[in-house]
Amino acid sequence: MENKTILITGANGGLGQAFIHGLLEQNPKKIYCAARNLKSVEAFKDLSSVIEIIELDITDKDSISNAVAKIDTLDLLINNAGVNTNSRLYDNNFLDIEVNLKGTVNVTEVFFDKLKESQGKVVNITSILALVNFPLMANYAISKSALHSFTQALRAEFTLFGGEVYEVLPGPIETRMTEGFPMPKAKPEDIVKCVIEAIKSKDFEIYPDGFSQMVQQRLESEPQKIIEEFANAIAES
Repeated sequence: MENKTILITGANGGLGQAFIHGLLEQNPKKIYCAARNLKSVEAFKDLSSVIEIIELDITDKDSISNAVAKIDTLDLLINNAGVNTNSRLYDNNFLDIEVNLKGTVNVTEVFFDKLKESQGKVVNITSILALVNFPLMANYAISKSALHSFTQALRAEFTLFGGEVYEVLPGPIETRMTEGFPMPKAKPEDIVKCVIEAIKSKDFEIYPDGFSQMVQQRLESEPQKIIEEFANAIAES
C-alpha cells in the first residue's frame, strides 16, 4: 500500500482507528478518513500530513456524491462503516440492512470507476455471523450475510479488470459495538495486522481471529451442530 490512496469509512470507530494507524505504517500517499460526524475524526489530522478527513454518511446519496467529488483517485476502499442494532427477527428494524448492505453497496458503486481505473482493491468488513445466524442479533447477521454475497459478486466484477476484493469475517472485536457483551474479543489492531498480511499474500477471505477461525472450521466439520448451538442462544436468553 506504499504511495497508495486509501478511503476508510467509519473511521471514527475502534476498527476504523486501528486501520488508520496500521495503514500509516505502510507509507500511503493519502488516507481519507470518513465519518458522519467530522468532530469525531478531527484529531486524526494531527497524526500525519497524509490524512484528510471527509464527511460521509453512507446511507445518504448526496453525502456520498459530495465525498466522491473530493477524491480524484482511489486505490483502496475499506468498507468499515456499519451498525449492529442487536435486534431479533421481526423487530421491524431495518437499519442493519440500510447501513451494512445498502450503504456499503452505494459507496462501492460510486467509487467503482475510480477503482477500475487504478486496478484497485476493496476490503469489506462483514462478520463470521454472515455464515451462521445468531438470532439474538438476527438482523445484523442477515445484513452481513447479504453483504457476504455482494462481496462475492463484486469480486467477480473486479477480476475482469485486475482488481481485488477482500472479505474480512471477524468474530467479536473489542469496540463500542460489543460493549456489554461478556465474551472474548479480538483487539482491533490485531485484526488490522491480519488484514494487511492477507492483502500482501492475496488471501481473499480473511478469518482474522481465533473465534472466527473456530466457527469456520466447525462449519466445515460439523455444520449442523454449530448452527444448532447458535440457534439455542435464543432459548437461553
